[in-house]
Amino acid sequence: MTKVIYGQIPATPSKNCAIIFVNLLEKDGNGLTALLPLTRYMLILIPAIASMYLENYSSYGKFVFFTLLLIWIAELRRIALLASFSFFILLIEIGFGAWLSYSYGGLLFLTFYSTQLSYVQLAGSQYRYPCLLLQLILLNISLHEQPASHYVIANLIFIALTLLLLQLLFTSQNKEEVELVYDRLRRKHYELDEARMQLIDYARKVENIAQADERNRISRDIHDDLGHKLIRLKMMMEAGIRILPAQQQQGMDMMLSVRDQLTESMELLRATVRRLKPDEGTMQTYSLNKLIEELIRDSGITIDLEIYGMPYALYPSLEFILYRNAQEAVTNAIRHGGATQVLIELTYEPKLITMNISNNGALPTDTSIKGLGISGMEERAKVIGGQLFVSVDERYNVTTVLPAYRHAQSM
Repeated sequence: MTKVIYGQIPATPSKNCAIIFVNLLEKDGNGLTALLPLTRYMLILIPAIASMYLENYSSYGKFVFFTLLLIWIAELRRIALLASFSFFILLIEIGFGAWLSYSYGGLLFLTFYSTQLSYVQLAGSQYRYPCLLLQLILLNISLHEQPASHYVIANLIFIALTLLLLQLLFTSQNKEEVELVYDRLRRKHYELDEARMQLIDYARKVENIAQADERNRISRDIHDDLGHKLIRLKMMMEAGIRILPAQQQQGMDMMLSVRDQLTESMELLRATVRRLKPDEGTMQTYSLNKLIEELIRDSGITIDLEIYGMPYALYPSLEFILYRNAQEAVTNAIRHGGATQVLIELTYEPKLITMNISNNGALPTDTSIKGLGISGMEERAKVIGGQLFVSVDERYNVTTVLPAYRHAQSM
């Protein structure tokens, strides 16, 4: 059986891998990834060591000094990355690296990529593109005595690395925006959930207040009318008992009057009790049995109702939601599926009330598309913390699951 739960987005392996990859590229407090300083130094040291074997230098000590000086400038930039003069240090590093590559040749053009890694990923950098253009020009100048293939390879590596770093930058920015939107949506969800709980609590309080007002009114009626009548009848009976031996006729008339007033008091008590019990029309306004009778009479289809568990009294709001969702589900089954037979299964559990409605109509091709009817049913269920499930197997099923707020719990 395939079950579709609206409102949930399943996670995919590709989505999880992308999130993990972006997390690995997140920046630390200085704006650099944890492995970036080591990568930068390796892009200086390895080309320098390789060039010592590929080229012949007049003074290797001076070459080593200039290489260490370039590393020191890179480290100074890392330490003073947030300082106001970091841009000037960047220009010094670009210029010094270009001079070193121009003067000593070999594989020192790779040091350009070390500098490139340090500033392209900085969000909000105002000098990113001018520095890239400057580096590209100096890179080609530093390769003045190299073969043409070195020009092509160096420029392709520079362009490819630029595009990769920019893509990583945009991915990181998009991830931050998505996280911000997710945080806002989560706050809104909490606010809506709190508002829903307040609404439920308010509905309970309103119902309790209404019940208390009705009880107070009935108690006043009993106290003012029936209570006073009973006190007066008690006094009349005591007077009748005293005068009955001496004045039998007057005593008998008084007893007959007491009898008549007792009859009136009994009628008043019956009327009060009748007011306590709602009329049948009010009690059956949102009755599933009444709905089934109306639908069978109007549409001529077969509708069966099966009840599982021990039924108990529900709040009127729960009865209203079950009634409306059943009405919408049966109407959709007839209108869109051409159903001729509908089964309504109502299950009472200690903390849940579940209503599953299935029909023998035509099955939809795509259950992920929600119409106005399904959306309305889902919204009604969510108001009080319930859920709506749509599933398709041999029959089309619409299941409403509501928390069982028992009417007796608030009494």
